[in-house]
Amino acid sequence: MTDDEHPNKSEDELHRRAKKLLNTGVEAFRRGDYSEALSSFESALALCRELPGTEHDQANCLYNSGVALGELGDWRGALERFDQALALCRELPGTEHDHIGCLNGSGVALGELGDWRGALERFDQALALYRGLPGTEHDQAGCLNNSGIALGESGDLRGALERYERALALYRGLPGTERDQATCLYNSGNALKRLGDLRGALERYDRALVLCRELPGTERNQTDCLFNSGFALEESGDLRGALERFDRALVLYRGVPDTERDQADCLFKSGNALSELGDLRGALERYDRALVLYRGVPGTERNQTDCLFNSGFALEESGDLRGALERYDRALVLCRGVPGTERDQADCLFKSGNALSELGDLRGALERYERALALYRKLPGTERNQASCLYNSGAALGELGGWRSALDRFKQTLTLLNQSIHETDRIEVERISVRCVQGIGACLFNLNEAVFPNHFARALEVFQRPEHVDHTKADQASCLRSIGNGRSATGDLNGAVEAYQQAQDLYRQVGQPERATEINVPLARVLKRKAAAIDSIFERLALLEESLNLTVEAALSLDRARFRLDRLDDRQRWFQAHARSTMDLALEVAAELGRPHLISDLIATWRTVGTLDVPRTGPSRTAGGESCTSDQPVTATEHFTGANSAKEMSEGDEGSSFVAGPAVGSQTAIIAHLPRRPGPGLLMPHHRTALAGYDQAPARIAAYR
Repeated sequence: MTDDEHPNKSEDELHRRAKKLLNTGVEAFRRGDYSEALSSFESALALCRELPGTEHDQANCLYNSGVALGELGDWRGALERFDQALALCRELPGTEHDHIGCLNGSGVALGELGDWRGALERFDQALALYRGLPGTEHDQAGCLNNSGIALGESGDLRGALERYERALALYRGLPGTERDQATCLYNSGNALKRLGDLRGALERYDRALVLCRELPGTERNQTDCLFNSGFALEESGDLRGALERFDRALVLYRGVPDTERDQADCLFKSGNALSELGDLRGALERYDRALVLYRGVPGTERNQTDCLFNSGFALEESGDLRGALERYDRALVLCRGVPGTERDQADCLFKSGNALSELGDLRGALERYERALALYRKLPGTERNQASCLYNSGAALGELGGWRSALDRFKQTLTLLNQSIHETDRIEVERISVRCVQGIGACLFNLNEAVFPNHFARALEVFQRPEHVDHTKADQASCLRSIGNGRSATGDLNGAVEAYQQAQDLYRQVGQPERATEINVPLARVLKRKAAAIDSIFERLALLEESLNLTVEAALSLDRARFRLDRLDDRQRWFQAHARSTMDLALEVAAELGRPHLISDLIATWRTVGTLDVPRTGPSRTAGGESCTSDQPVTATEHFTGANSAKEMSEGDEGSSFVAGPAVGSQTAIIAHLPRRPGPGLLMPHHRTALAGYDQAPARIAAYR
């Protein structure tokens, strides 16, 4: 007897095989073996298509295949299966629930593919259908939550917030929905945070946290609430509160498997908070621990560069310039392997240029600024960064004696700032522009194109305006120092002393005593010149004593400062760039006063830098360009190797009576306005909220009926 004579027997066998395959798929799905589950669902579908009247079973197979494909990350394939299942359900009576399930599934797939408008349309269709079915309040709330996510991702945050609130109201009327309520509160917190309502966001996160603590298996949800509430506290200025939340989140994450990325995020953010609080060592420790964790997580190269960059910043602020340079360079190497990081590469180059400048390697700094500028010029919206590079390269060129090139850089900076000024940052741009005016004045003087440029007085007038005066005291001090230099050069020695002393007072007011001590040197030069013009031996000796005291104080301060640098070559380079002329002056005044023991002490103090050649004689220039001689001139002469000889460096330093505004890398230079990347924002992507109304768990997989 053939199968044709008993067709029902053959169909029954196909039904049994299809049912077995579907059940096998469900079990595989529950085990997390989504590939096997998909294979079983597809095989069951193939069998069902050979049987008449199995459209509903085919729809179930298609729906389940869509869910499995979603778990495997193939959202296009998932969307195709959901749409095929939806088309079948529309032709079948009594399948409203299956119809809605397909709409929800396709909405999730469209969201994962970035089509949030399409996703919103599907969720709204599902919600409309649920409203016609009794007892579906829970499902309606799920649709509202999902449509809120779609609206938020589309940019309609207020619309999203309204959906979350409606979903929350529905859940509150249903028993056993505390987890869903927590999800709505958490999502509304995210929306409020993005709207700038940080207090409202924090209140929602805290309410969600209270609910989650009463529910088993919600450690991950609790940590997400703590992390995002920490983020909200940080943005509202409560850094200690933020730090406490990040630390609590970190403790909880450690008890949750596969959260190394999240733990690293907590460490990074707590590092940022500690840095802002001034605990640079604590910040550095957090960045280093975060870096170790990120290295174990694929695809975190960008996060690793953020750790290296911010740890470089912490090292730079704590005075470890060589360590900072090493971190910036490592970050740069990593960035080059990550597409779309040109901005980050430029930031690394700029900051490493600042470190090199502080280390005294001005040529190295200049090379980094030029490379950073080339990258910034290719990126829209980086005019301020370009201006920073131009300004700092101008300052470096001025210190190297390249005044013509420095003048060109300062003028380019001004042009760029004038073209890119926005009302929101008008005040800050004006301050930077005035610093450029200072630099231009220094260039004109040193190029002998102006005897006493009025640029410094103009800059001082701007800095003393009400909108600037409380924020530019260091800039005012820099202007007064240059004004003092100008008065000295034109012979107004008393006016020079007054300007220098005013500058020192301002530097001390803003907590920069080292900068105040630097002014001891030009002030001592002026007092020495005043002494030379006085006939009274007692008055002359008193002025020379005061000059000597000022010079020795500055020299010893410089001597202490060089020991910030661990490497001998760094100390030597820094000595050439910053300390040489001061030490020469101290020896010169000590010799004029006949203090051999002091000369011996100074030589002993500085012998770790270079060889001191006491017998060398020759004139030394004063601030006014005149030569002054003494019976026993003593100068510090170093035997260094490098691009610039000690002679070149000292002559360039002594001949530059004006400085180009704030020193490169100082607190008042443009680099202070380089934004520090905050790292991962972690607003919690939608998959963290799991599109709570759409349960992709195995329970939603249709059983074979």
